[in-house]
Amino acid sequence: MKKLIIGLLLIIVGLSACKTRRVEHENIYQLIERILPGKSSQFVLEDLKDMKGEIFELSGNNGKIVIKATNDMAFAKAFGSYLKKYCNTSVSWYLDDPVGVPDELPMVETPVIQECRFEKRFFLNYCTFGYTMLSWQWDDWERFIDWMALNGINMPLAITGQEAVWMEVWKDFGMTEEEIRAYFTGPAHLPWHRMGNLDGFLGPLPQSYIDHQFELQKKILERERSLGMTPVLPAFAGHVPKAINEKYPDAKITSLGSYGVGDQYQAYFLDPMDSLFVKIQQKFLTVQTKVFGTDHFYGADPFNEMDPPETTPEYLASVSKTIYDGMSSIDPDAKWVQMGWTFYYMKLWKEDPARLEAMIKAVPENKMIILDYFAEKEEVWRNTQAWNGAPFIWCYLGNFGGNTEMAAPIIKVAKRLSEAENDPDHGKFNGIGSTLEGFNVNRFIFEWLFDYAWDKNVTNLQEWIRQYTKSKTKNDDPVAYDAYKRMIELVYNDQVSDVGTGSLMQARPFLTGVKGYQRPNKYNYQELTEILGVMLSANKKSLQSIEYQKDLVVVTKQVLDNLIIPIRKKINEAYINNDSVELKKQIEIFAGILDDADRLLATQSEFLLGKWINDARSFGNDSVSKAYYEKNARVLITTWGNEGNGIIDYASRDLSGLISSYYKVRWQKFFDILQQSLKENKPLLMDSINKNMASFEWDWTNQRTKFTIKPQGNSLEIVKEIYAKYKPLYNLCNY
Repeated sequence: MKKLIIGLLLIIVGLSACKTRRVEHENIYQLIERILPGKSSQFVLEDLKDMKGEIFELSGNNGKIVIKATNDMAFAKAFGSYLKKYCNTSVSWYLDDPVGVPDELPMVETPVIQECRFEKRFFLNYCTFGYTMLSWQWDDWERFIDWMALNGINMPLAITGQEAVWMEVWKDFGMTEEEIRAYFTGPAHLPWHRMGNLDGFLGPLPQSYIDHQFELQKKILERERSLGMTPVLPAFAGHVPKAINEKYPDAKITSLGSYGVGDQYQAYFLDPMDSLFVKIQQKFLTVQTKVFGTDHFYGADPFNEMDPPETTPEYLASVSKTIYDGMSSIDPDAKWVQMGWTFYYMKLWKEDPARLEAMIKAVPENKMIILDYFAEKEEVWRNTQAWNGAPFIWCYLGNFGGNTEMAAPIIKVAKRLSEAENDPDHGKFNGIGSTLEGFNVNRFIFEWLFDYAWDKNVTNLQEWIRQYTKSKTKNDDPVAYDAYKRMIELVYNDQVSDVGTGSLMQARPFLTGVKGYQRPNKYNYQELTEILGVMLSANKKSLQSIEYQKDLVVVTKQVLDNLIIPIRKKINEAYINNDSVELKKQIEIFAGILDDADRLLATQSEFLLGKWINDARSFGNDSVSKAYYEKNARVLITTWGNEGNGIIDYASRDLSGLISSYYKVRWQKFFDILQQSLKENKPLLMDSINKNMASFEWDWTNQRTKFTIKPQGNSLEIVKEIYAKYKPLYNLCNY
């Protein structure tokens, strides 16, 4: 009896200790449970004590996976590393993608220890909140925040819901709710409104949307902070409503333009030397801190792609000083996070380096953090004395507008990052990050980037490709490994996804050359078709893997994108040669490629126009409001602005439904005119054609056609069919 009592006491003590451990790291156990339902009990979490920095240790003990770490971010990153290296799975940033792991979790036989070398790991871009997150609900955000945690990201941009704060601010400065909502753009263009690029377009912003985003932001921040992240919140950078001039007629307000969407949508900038400036900054930060709290990081970009009212170093220094003084008057621990895009993009900063130096040095030391925004294209730190002594974060951009071309220069990035880290003149290089404008393809390089923060060995790309192949195929498949190795060397070598990297099929029709934002990358297209053939000869287990099939779809899509380039060339040759028979034949091939691309992409949730539209419509509560949100979603990925806008198709992307209803229809209209021109021996009047195209494009944004919202078809079988169908034409892909 005595032994029984002692035994029961030991069990109770053991359960109590277990419960204590679960409570101590409950947020991480919950993360594990969300990713691996029912399996969190197979993990033991323990603190790494008496160690500085961010460190984790993976090991095994008595059939459990043991994670020891110095903080929550290290715990989360360790769990992500375990999934990649032992379960051969990489959790997607999309909620719809399942997480596949073995029924019996693999053990860690030999302990693994990793330490993070970079204090800050930044993620997101103002534009991402439009090009990807436009219609995200909490479930989408929850998965995405988990993805960031698994990849060790600790400094996410967090700008959702700020319109509710601005509502309170502008009302305090004498504006009505109706005036304020008319100042805001529609949901799709809020990122550019927030950056001071335009006002009012597709507005007024519904109050229900403002309220929804306010509540969503509170959830986002609570979860991010619970996992050890320090979100970057917005601050006032000078962008004000034009109507405020009526309340303050002496205020010094200057137009900054409207991104080409019309004079009625111009944005306005308040001179920092105006006494009103600091008052607005203080009011905004006071209200924001009250409702959202703070982690002391604030994003503010006074001249994003816009010319300042004055360009003297003295004036620009006053702008910086005033912005920061306003921040620090409310939050003495404030740190200003400044995106470096405009310093790369705008010539005026390169014409006179003293301008940038003045802006940076007007802020107290270490209180401004610069995002070296597009470092795979140009490392601005190398031309600015390491950002004139300011701390900076080396950022990989990687995507513009949500374009879906295969482009991710992992070999180039690996080389540049390693060289920057080892350069004795790199100054206060204390972070890495990504400033991508949109998701959809090439996810692997973003995950690789943040792996680099913890493990220099990922620059050994041969070994990394081997592990990546296993994560896709779920087995050792030398054929698949060879295909991925060749693909990295061919497509993912130094192909930078520059401003507007899109397929020709997404372009407004024309016969020769490259125009607009559809500028395909250059490599040996025929070799990519050969790589696709190798991928299809992988073993049975590989071909049945969902992750591998997704890559098959992406590569096949790219093969079709590339194939229409020589087909268009043949169309042009037939037209020049007055060969109506050949012209008709090549047009049919061209149209067939678009049809097959549309059918192929219908197999994947992330490539469905129907899902993009349906997610937007879910914000409405009646037919009128649903149509409003749909209009916003349609405009952003097509005309971008109003009819005839110059940014047309900037956010072009291969989506099933968008190809069939928009891109193909445009091309077919053009081909009808082309054939008629040949028949009647009349010249092509491109100005007239483009005007008619602009009318069609705007009309399309007002359509309410329904598209499928669920994936359809067998992706593997469709890939095989398309590969075989166009094999006789692959010799044309000799670009």
